[in-house]
Amino acid sequence: MTHKQFFLSIIAGLLLLAPAEGLYAQSRSETSQFNKTMKKPSVKAADKFLKKYPSSVYAPKVQQMKDSLLYLVFVEQNVSQISHETALNVAGKALDAIGWKKDGKEHILALEDDFSLRVLSPEGQLEERRFLHVYTMDGLTHVPVLVQPLEIITPFGKQRQLIHFAYRLGDSEFVEALYNPDEDLLSQAIFYGTPLPEGRIEGQSPEMMEGVVQTAEISYLAARLRENEALVPLSKADLLTDTAIQWWLGKNPKAETTAARLTFGQLDPESSLVEAFRKARKEKGKYVNAAQFDLRGYTVICIQNRKDGNYTLVWCEPVCRNKKTDKYLDTFFFESDGTTLDLIYYKARTTFKIKISLPSQSVRHLK
Repeated sequence: MTHKQFFLSIIAGLLLLAPAEGLYAQSRSETSQFNKTMKKPSVKAADKFLKKYPSSVYAPKVQQMKDSLLYLVFVEQNVSQISHETALNVAGKALDAIGWKKDGKEHILALEDDFSLRVLSPEGQLEERRFLHVYTMDGLTHVPVLVQPLEIITPFGKQRQLIHFAYRLGDSEFVEALYNPDEDLLSQAIFYGTPLPEGRIEGQSPEMMEGVVQTAEISYLAARLRENEALVPLSKADLLTDTAIQWWLGKNPKAETTAARLTFGQLDPESSLVEAFRKARKEKGKYVNAAQFDLRGYTVICIQNRKDGNYTLVWCEPVCRNKKTDKYLDTFFFESDGTTLDLIYYKARTTFKIKISLPSQSVRHLK
């Protein structure tokens, strides 16, 4: 059934149902005018009836008929009749393609893997080339992998058609997108973080942050991210922890090899690092308590100053995955001065030691 046949069937249904409603309450002329209007439906006839009988019991049905006709005109002028299969065949090599109609003229939009967009005629002739922006947080070059094909949706009313799609960049970024081809305007929302099994991602989204004023398009996309069970939002505590760990690693890139000094990082009391520290077994130094534990894929040593209560990240390294073959941090202790930490490592039968001076934040690597 075509769009036109569908809406004409609605109008026919209105004609059959309406006269029984209030037939005896309305004047004969009013009912007669209603029947004439519905037998030969047009926007002009509907306006004439509504102007003469604005409070009529038939008015809602005449208004519905008028709205249906107006939408039918919109559909005929703006809704493409090109199927997805036909669009793909015409587009040739492309990530995806879709029909697009504007001002009564058919086009095909073909999305390339470099995120350029070819605007084609139904016969495949290039009419225009556009360039869309790939949304990424890690700055690396990834080929977008389309995980939800191009589709036309109307989230803000039937007369505002937008093209929705979703793509992944690598295994740690997922992007929802809305494209307005009439205005060549692309809105996107990203979720990024740590890859999990079965294609899931644990992380965060700038567009999902509370208190940030968003456009209607971005709010819609953020809601889709929230509804996606494959995207696991970080708790505030873990987000603070991940931020602290990445900061420490960025400040101390050679900590495990040749560094002579370290830069310690102060911890937010609401982070999961602090929560784990409170539960861990402590070693008592001169003015601090220290604890070693594994969290969020890293082995860390944190301290708490007993005077001011502040928490500090002193040491951080990836958790050892194979203690039979790789070097791993086994334990640590304070030297007699109460301010120097000795970190004891094992690799097979070989022992290594790292010394960290808390007052000077200096580090020495010993064998």
